[in-house]
Amino acid sequence: MTTVQDILHILEEFAPYPLAESWDNVGLMAGDRRQAVTRVLCALDVTEAVIAEAAALGAELVVAHHPLIFTSVKAVTEDDAAGRTLRRAIRQDISVICMHTNADCAEGGVNDALAAALGLTDVVQMGAGEGGLLGRVGDLAHPMQPEEFARFVKGSLSAGGVRFTDGGREITRAAVGGGACGKLMDFALEKGAQAFVIGDCSYDLMQRAQSLGLTLVDAGHFPTENPIAAVFAARIAAACPEVETHVSAVHKDCIQFV
Repeated sequence: MTTVQDILHILEEFAPYPLAESWDNVGLMAGDRRQAVTRVLCALDVTEAVIAEAAALGAELVVAHHPLIFTSVKAVTEDDAAGRTLRRAIRQDISVICMHTNADCAEGGVNDALAAALGLTDVVQMGAGEGGLLGRVGDLAHPMQPEEFARFVKGSLSAGGVRFTDGGREITRAAVGGGACGKLMDFALEKGAQAFVIGDCSYDLMQRAQSLGLTLVDAGHFPTENPIAAVFAARIAAACPEVETHVSAVHKDCIQFV
């Protein structure tokens, strides 16, 4: 019998807790470590819709990237989305595991999956984060101009749209940082990248990147990090072939483009 604790152990070996940033919250968010698991649903986020999907599948466990409980929780009520999601998970007896910045930094995790999606080769650590393991840098299959590269990123990640600033240089080497990594652009430049693909970006960061000759591509938080759901599912399936694994079919990017 496979339990929640068994799967938690598999994920801890893949993305050890010490890899997480000090401010983060990772691990078992809700549920019973001793609970038997026959089906797992993997997703980027734990939402009301994802819990409903898990219940419909008969999944006893949801594994996600973004923490369901992030800041201190003072109340669990129907008054907000986090409270409703927690209450539904508890009522349905569905356990929840979240692996966040530890999965960002882990070998084969968020940023390696992002680098692979872009076809980067000779991939190395970017050297950011508290442990120096956040972000990746690698070489493109062929040189691209900034707009060409932005379009390539959009297609490779099936993003609804991307925003970018033109660094004014041909791109042969790119850095990646899934999610809100724009402030780490100096690490990308130090590793010789002419472009940096991230998931969230403000106007001032775009301005700074352009002034430094760096093509900064904001491909969206969901497109840059969602590949980790399939990675979680594959890891669990490989270690526990008796457990049925699924990647959420209902969870989509909340940001749309016109």
